[in-house]
Amino acid sequence: MFWFLYNFLYRNTKKIKPPPYLDLSLYLNNGIMAKQGFSERIYLQYLRTKFKTLGLVSPPLAGKLAFQLFCTPYPKYKKRKAPAIFHQGKKIQVKVNGNGLDPIGSSILNGFEWNPNKPNGKTVLIAHGYASFAYKFEQYIPPLLKMGCRVLCFDAPGHGLSQGKYINIVIYQEAIQAIIEEHGPIDYFIGHSLGAITLAMLAENLANPMNHKFVLIAPATKTTTTFSNYYALMHLNETVKTAFIEELQKYTHHPVSFFEADRAIEKYTGPVLWIHDQDDMVCPYKDLIEFKNKAPENIKFLTTNGLGHNKVYKTQEVIDKIMAFLAS
Repeated sequence: MFWFLYNFLYRNTKKIKPPPYLDLSLYLNNGIMAKQGFSERIYLQYLRTKFKTLGLVSPPLAGKLAFQLFCTPYPKYKKRKAPAIFHQGKKIQVKVNGNGLDPIGSSILNGFEWNPNKPNGKTVLIAHGYASFAYKFEQYIPPLLKMGCRVLCFDAPGHGLSQGKYINIVIYQEAIQAIIEEHGPIDYFIGHSLGAITLAMLAENLANPMNHKFVLIAPATKTTTTFSNYYALMHLNETVKTAFIEELQKYTHHPVSFFEADRAIEKYTGPVLWIHDQDDMVCPYKDLIEFKNKAPENIKFLTTNGLGHNKVYKTQEVIDKIMAFLAS
């Protein structure tokens, strides 16, 4: 009976993927749970039951599958029409070895390149967040080109027009490194949410920091908060939580505390603009307060109010501040 239950659960759980209507980036905070629709609640209950039952039979397998789900972007929606500015860009690609959590094979990242009429010799890379895509940063392209910057914007692995099954900080960082190697050098970096924390990790080991500028918009200051919200969302018990952490550490060779934006950016000596909204429910502002009070002088903070996690990077006043920072 034990092995029958084990095999049944494994066969029916190993390919768990979020459905099109379950966007984990929006539901990792308990305060948003009330906004879920009926279909979302049903599927979420299905996942919770799966992890609870499998956790009784094989906690390591439950932890592994929970980690895989955490790293799985939800299925892509119907293709969005490209904004006009993207028709003016040059389509470019980068080949990345491996396919996320699977080291075998490769995947193709699709992106765009724009060249200014009057180049200033600087190149900007824009890194979007989880469950997002390059098109959402259309407002950034014209002012960057006007400034004289060459602009690169890619869809992350498993997002938008790019291939891939999984996404996390490690996968995203490897993708950005591949972009730099093939289309760099990069002078300025702009990132939102998952893209921002990934850039913070990148900055930690970047040579010649004074030659670069980083704009971090709503990064996950404390990844432990993100994981805690995920545990609560999935109703994972302590045994499965432990297995989840063990799986993460086996995959990354680092403790959870390593993947925190404040830890990664603290020793970076180049110019940084950190933007965060006080009403951010995905990457809470309260996680930033302690670091903000002790951060080195090279890190400048722009605190907004009432914009939340996503409106903050789309607001024109914020975009203007970013352009002023890069132009200074």
